[in-house]
Amino acid sequence: MFYNSINNFRAIAIMFIVFGHSFDVSGVVLDSYWEVFFRNLLSGGTILFVFISGYLFEVVFLKKFTFSKFYFSRASKLLWPYLLLSIIPICLYIYVSNPISDGYFLPKSEGAMSQFMIPFLKYEVTGRFMTAYWYIPFALLLFLLSPLVVHILKKNLKFKVSLILILSCVSIFIHRPVDNMNHFHSVVFFFPVYLTGALVSQYRESFLKTFQGNLLWLLFLLSISFTLIQTYFGDVGSYHKPFFEFKGIDYMFLQKILLSFFFFLLLEKYSKSNLFFENLAGTSFAVFFIHPYLIFIFRNLKLPTPETVLETWVYFIALSFIFILISMLLALFTKKILNEKSKYIIGY
Repeated sequence: MFYNSINNFRAIAIMFIVFGHSFDVSGVVLDSYWEVFFRNLLSGGTILFVFISGYLFEVVFLKKFTFSKFYFSRASKLLWPYLLLSIIPICLYIYVSNPISDGYFLPKSEGAMSQFMIPFLKYEVTGRFMTAYWYIPFALLLFLLSPLVVHILKKNLKFKVSLILILSCVSIFIHRPVDNMNHFHSVVFFFPVYLTGALVSQYRESFLKTFQGNLLWLLFLLSISFTLIQTYFGDVGSYHKPFFEFKGIDYMFLQKILLSFFFFLLLEKYSKSNLFFENLAGTSFAVFFIHPYLIFIFRNLKLPTPETVLETWVYFIALSFIFILISMLLALFTKKILNEKSKYIIGY
């Protein structure tokens, strides 16, 4: 079943992700409360993406779920582009002996195995070689839990809501892993988000009825409130830490869960067909794969950035849209040239 609203939501989610990744190359300096506020509002878009993934799992796969068929379809869409697009950056990082993550990827001894093979495998498993690529091995691990998701969705509503609330409480205290490298940690953090998306899909009509009228704006105000609180405490962007270390509440998690509800309800109420959103939603995985390359290239160009606050923010917005548009156009062009084969290169 196709819902135009969730398709538009996919477009918005990938825009959040690209915007969140564009801050570090745009020269934005967070000198004021409101600059940090907008940084926090636009960061953490992965939660939106995972919410949509859970929603689509319930819509597309639940009724005729077969694990092998589901996992193969997801893995083939993600794994081939991931492996292909990883080769150049990984080889480059190994060649220059990149010291990221406290030297985790540096060779520990002499010999081809230690100098090349082990670092190569570490990069592949963690996805640490390019912005956002950690999501692919994480997603492949998350999808292994799909039989558990099916089992949970067959339970009564009280059980499902209680479980999501308990798991969400765990998430807000464990935060996301350091450098997004521990995918088991990421699965624990994002699993309640995935379940929430699936549950909203399962009870779509009841959910829409409950939040009819202007109640959706209450969700938006609550989301903004958590952004204000996060900014007040001086926290910037997504929260990352070791699993068992205590560092307070992850306000980004709460903000983006509420924002997921808000966008879902808003788009159900007002969503219309839009050529830009249709193309962006359709190419969202390709945009996800391509935009880190554009950011990497742009970062290494080391172009001068604007000096005034207003010019810097305008530059940031323009740059983010340029990354989105170029990624989308490259995806559409590749699809036109290679047809179905393009999905093995860019996921589209």
